[in-house]
Amino acid sequence: MAKRSSAAILAAVAFAVPASAQFNIGDRFANAIESMHSGIDSIWPDDLKLDGMTVRAGFGIGTTPDYIGSGDYRLRVLPIIDIRYKERWRLNGSLLTYAAINNGPWQAGPLINLAFGRPESRNRVLAGIREIDTTFEAGAFARYQTTSGLVSLDYRHSLGNGLGGSVRFTVGHGIYKSGNFVTIVGARARWLSDKAMQRNFGLTQQDSQNSEFGLPAFAANSGVSEVSANVIGAYRLNDRVRVLSLLSVGHLLGDAADSPLVRGDNGSPLQVIFGVGFTTQF
Repeated sequence: MAKRSSAAILAAVAFAVPASAQFNIGDRFANAIESMHSGIDSIWPDDLKLDGMTVRAGFGIGTTPDYIGSGDYRLRVLPIIDIRYKERWRLNGSLLTYAAINNGPWQAGPLINLAFGRPESRNRVLAGIREIDTTFEAGAFARYQTTSGLVSLDYRHSLGNGLGGSVRFTVGHGIYKSGNFVTIVGARARWLSDKAMQRNFGLTQQDSQNSEFGLPAFAANSGVSEVSANVIGAYRLNDRVRVLSLLSVGHLLGDAADSPLVRGDNGSPLQVIFGVGFTTQF
């Protein structure tokens, strides 16, 4: 939220955080708004009112997997919300951050995030498997931003029972600007703890017995679960309205890719998201 917010983009892929668990498809989507705005803000810094409150809202429409690791896609319409107060507080979809340290290009502080769940009704492959409940995550972030790049690291620990923690590492850079159009690229890696990996990609004996799809039991261990590369294009129609486009290509790794929820005909380790949207500033 500093005036020299980077031309970088978080390598998460999505357009918004949905209002209900039924429409949320995973962590990559929950970071959508920051993906779009982190870099764009430095390209057009005059859009921000850092001495008070700034509100941006809009919606995106795009194709997304039914769940992380799914091979089935559907078209979704998702809201975009980005609210900031001065240079410290920011509500990006369901992610609230406070920059307790705000020193030049450095920012760091606590975060809290509402992580949406995974209902079994989302896809036939999930039928009979324990649902992942919607819960809060608490943690901290550190970020280094310049006018051309971003490096970010954050840790989140779920407050829900048995959901574990995760670490996200992000790098990004603005690569092209011409008038009111800008293109930004980024990359992200995500690490999951034992509990988080097992809950998202593992299957217990009970899950296997209850699975209507006949999935076998599977034990998943901690490790890097995913890497992704992203390209965002943004066009400023006027001082308040932006048109956005997103292409993201991610690949699951390790036990995440080996999970029965992902391998074979059940899903795919390759995750592709494309969408367009707009935001307006109030």
